[in-house]
Amino acid sequence: MKPSSKLSTAHPAAGETPPVSVIIPLHRDNPGFRACLAGCLALDYPTVEIVVVSDERAELPADVKSVITGASHDTGPGEKRDIGMHAASGEYFAFIDDDAIPRPDWLAKAVRLLEDQSIGAVAGPGVTPADSTWAERAGGAFYESWLGSGPYRYRFRPGKSRDVDDYPAYNLIVRRSAAEHVKGWGTGFYGGEDTVICLALVEAGWRIVYAPDVVVSHRRRPVLRRHLAQVGNVGLHRGYFVKAYPQTSFRPSYFLPSLGTVVLGGLALAALVNGRARTMLGLAVGAYYVGGFGLGLAEGDEPSVALALPAVALASHVTYGINFVRGLLTSRLER
Repeated sequence: MKPSSKLSTAHPAAGETPPVSVIIPLHRDNPGFRACLAGCLALDYPTVEIVVVSDERAELPADVKSVITGASHDTGPGEKRDIGMHAASGEYFAFIDDDAIPRPDWLAKAVRLLEDQSIGAVAGPGVTPADSTWAERAGGAFYESWLGSGPYRYRFRPGKSRDVDDYPAYNLIVRRSAAEHVKGWGTGFYGGEDTVICLALVEAGWRIVYAPDVVVSHRRRPVLRRHLAQVGNVGLHRGYFVKAYPQTSFRPSYFLPSLGTVVLGGLALAALVNGRARTMLGLAVGAYYVGGFGLGLAEGDEPSVALALPAVALASHVTYGINFVRGLLTSRLER
C-alpha cells in the first residue's frame, strides 16, 4: 500500500544531502546519556542537528539544541519526542534512546533507504554494547536469544531485512512528512509508545523497513531486578495493547509467556502432592536448562552468560506473563 497522494514527498535534488534531526528524549543526565551524545556528535553525516528534550536543564555543547519541556512532572519519551519534532528542522527525524549509541554510519545507511518514497521509517537493531558489565550482558543475552525473544530477536541483533509494523523507538528514523501526517507520537505511554506511532504509520500507508546495518548499541538493564522491571513493564503494556491496538498486538507469540506460566504453575502445584508430577517437573526444568545453556553457547554467548540464560529467561517470561495478564485486565492504562 502506498502513502496517500496528499502527503508531501518532496526530496532534495540529486547530490544534495537531506538534513537529519537526531531527537534524544533525556530522562536524567548520566554517563549513558553522555556516551549517547558523544556518539551522535561523531556521526559520519554532513547535516546533522541534535535535539535533546528534557524536563530538567542539562549542560550541553553549544552545537546541541536543548529543549526543556516546562512540565512540573516527569514526561514520557513519546511526549518528549513530540516536543523535539516541533523544535527540529530536519527532513528526517532520527529517534534514539538516551542510553543508546549510534554507529558512525547510522544515518548514512538509513537515509539511503529513505530515498524510496514509499518508506516512511527505517529501523535497525539495538545491540548490546561491547563494554557492558556481566549483568548487562546477561540481560542482553535474553533479548538476543531465541529463548528470550523468539521471532523478534532481530530487534536486538542483526537479522534479515524485512518490512515491520511494530518496532522499538531506540532506533527509528522517520520521514518528517510521515511523522507529521500521523501527528507524531501522540501518547503518554511509557513502554509501548512506539507501537502507537508504528501502527499509525502503517495504517496511513507508509512502509517501515528493518535494515540490519542501521545499528545502534543499546545499554541493557542489569539482571535481575532492573531487567525484570523493564520486562514487566513491556508485558503490562502489551497486554493492554491487545485490547487498545489489536491490529499489531493480538498475536499468539505475545500470549505464549502467560500460557507457559500457567502450565508451569499448575505443574508445580501438582508436584506438591503427586510424585509423577514431580518427576515430570524435574525432567522439564532439566531439559529446559540444558537446552537453554546449549542454545546460548550456539548463539555466541560466553559460557558464564550462557549458563545464566535459562534462569534469566525463565524469570523474564514468568514476569512478562503475569504482567501481560494484568494488562489484559486493566480497564485504563495511563502510562
